[in-house]
Amino acid sequence: MFFFKKNKGITKEELQALVEGLEQAYMDKDEEGLSKRFHPDKRGMSFLNHFQLMMTFQIYNIKSEILEFELLSMDATKAVFTYTRKHIHTCINPADEREEKRNQIISYYVEAVKENGSIWITRYSPYSTIFVDKKGDFLSGVDAVIPPGEEINSGIARFIPYFQLDSYVPATFHIYSNSQFIGYYPLGEYHRYEPSHTFTINYFDKIEASSVEKHTADYISQETLLTAQVLHQTVNSSIVETQLMNNNVLEHELVTSLLTKDGFYMIRFLYDKGEPIPPEEREKWKREMVTLIEKEHSS
Repeated sequence: MFFFKKNKGITKEELQALVEGLEQAYMDKDEEGLSKRFHPDKRGMSFLNHFQLMMTFQIYNIKSEILEFELLSMDATKAVFTYTRKHIHTCINPADEREEKRNQIISYYVEAVKENGSIWITRYSPYSTIFVDKKGDFLSGVDAVIPPGEEINSGIARFIPYFQLDSYVPATFHIYSNSQFIGYYPLGEYHRYEPSHTFTINYFDKIEASSVEKHTADYISQETLLTAQVLHQTVNSSIVETQLMNNNVLEHELVTSLLTKDGFYMIRFLYDKGEPIPPEEREKWKREMVTLIEKEHSS
């Protein structure tokens, strides 16, 4: 009689060991050790670019610290998780030290598979980068997310002070040829792939609809919405309140659309806790949005 050993499924501990080994290989400047943790079909991704790695390894020593690990889904052969790590760079040659944005906290969305007893990474996507100082503390304000050599849109910079954001931190920033996006997460959730609530501002160089009124009408006519109400409407602006179900979770959102001399903006507060925004908090965000619109129209 023959007994076949059953293949053991992925465990959380194995996934944590995978990223710990990845970060240790990075600190050890072990390019082969980095590569072998990725699936053979995925070793051409930009993170493993030989020339970028060698340039970094030749100039810097890197200290890595894993701050967060969150398992999103897992079965016997596949897993999806996020992890957040902090990298502090120190020049090998002290004479090369200068002020630059090299130190950061990055959160990654990771997919992994188990094949023939080995666990490999098949997707490795950063979704939040926060720049920190040499002590590991967040840089001040939007400077924490603006990449070196880039500038925040003047309208986004102008609008941010209208909102009380003491319990939030800028956690993500994207820049494209004709748009920008900045996202604020609750301070204790800066690492989350799906935070419980977010404040975001989108800039576009132009509005796609023929007018803000048409844009607003199109927006509230989406079939996925459970409820939609226009709270405020002018020729160049609107505030819309919507609710929808996403993966059986209620999402409640306030959205300002604003056309200015700088371009077109969408300013959002999304509450993703499975329940409506608390009344006092809803009034706060609505009041701040109305104030922004009124000030912008009077300038």
